[in-house]
Amino acid sequence: MLRREFLAVVTAAPAAAQTGPFRKLQEVPAAAPLRPDQDRGPLAGRRWRLRWMFDEEKRAASIADFCCPAPGLAVAALQIEGDFRSQPAVVVTRDGGESWRQVELRDNPVSLYALNGAHLWLVGSKSLWYSAENGLEWTKRNLPKSGRKRPVYRVFFLDENRGWAFGAGKVFHQTRDGGATWSPVPESAEIRLTDENTAWTSMAFLDSKRGLITGFSSPQRDEMRLPGWMAPEQALRRRLVPATTVVGETHDGGASWKFSLTSAFGRVVRVRASGHTGLAISRYGENFEFPGEVYALDFRTGGSRPVFRRRDLRVDDAALLEGGAAVLAAIQPSGRLFDSPVPGRLRVFYSTDLNEWAEMKVDYRAEGSAAFLSAPAPGELWAATDSACVLRLV
Repeated sequence: MLRREFLAVVTAAPAAAQTGPFRKLQEVPAAAPLRPDQDRGPLAGRRWRLRWMFDEEKRAASIADFCCPAPGLAVAALQIEGDFRSQPAVVVTRDGGESWRQVELRDNPVSLYALNGAHLWLVGSKSLWYSAENGLEWTKRNLPKSGRKRPVYRVFFLDENRGWAFGAGKVFHQTRDGGATWSPVPESAEIRLTDENTAWTSMAFLDSKRGLITGFSSPQRDEMRLPGWMAPEQALRRRLVPATTVVGETHDGGASWKFSLTSAFGRVVRVRASGHTGLAISRYGENFEFPGEVYALDFRTGGSRPVFRRRDLRVDDAALLEGGAAVLAAIQPSGRLFDSPVPGRLRVFYSTDLNEWAEMKVDYRAEGSAAFLSAPAPGELWAATDSACVLRLV
């Protein structure tokens, strides 16, 4: 694939959304997803059941991130509030959710990255932590030195040594010793963007050589100091301002990077890739016609197309399955604003061809403001919400 085609695959998704405020867009697909009782697909009859929920009378918990490093193994990083203190922790199951063990952390969790069951990293607010014990024991490693001024949100590792750290600021970093030391990716410092307005959101590799990183640069605005849920009418009237979508590409395992910039209203917040295909999840503002949409990416042809876009749902995560199938986890808010502190309902959809979607049965107690998905093995699917509940497809 030519470089311009490779970059166009990802940048096309948010760019296409620029027409949203100016003409009426249709939901994608045009027909509503099939109800669970209408579904006749390979996952028909299965449902999402709770495997763990934080349920204490005087304390509350929120999940920062969730992953499944291996079959039967699930890890949730969370913050427990109560008793006049805050306690960071992880909860781990190694038997498919039959039993769980809680492990206290010495740092507030931000995100998780699992290479496999033997290599797990946790980004904390102060340091990077590594576990070779399925999340049951953690050793301290380092974040890039710029982390205090430009916090790191995520890490991505190709193997137990080679990895990258990224988040706020246009410069992201690389390591060749598993996170013990870091150095800036030199090409990222040369991007013509304002450093304080730029952030990296997601990274994915198609194989050991070809990878991409996505981010955005948006001018800071102080015209609305209150969050949208505190001033809903003002939030819905807020004028849309285009951001700059930035995509980095490597064809040599991260030894070198090239970047492309385009103006768009949407922000790519998550990219999932498997082989020659991928899914890009874009997020839009509160007063946009849609809260976001999902695009299918074809890395062989450079093509992309919208595959899921609903007015009342915001897709947070996706999982690519065998044979081109996919699962989406979405939140349906209780009101018109997606940044409301009131938890919304978790809804999960799947498709065998990315054209027709079917809704899956989800335990009624599953709700939150953000959703996570993980597919550690064929036929095994997990989901979680930030309101401290974990589900498994059974």
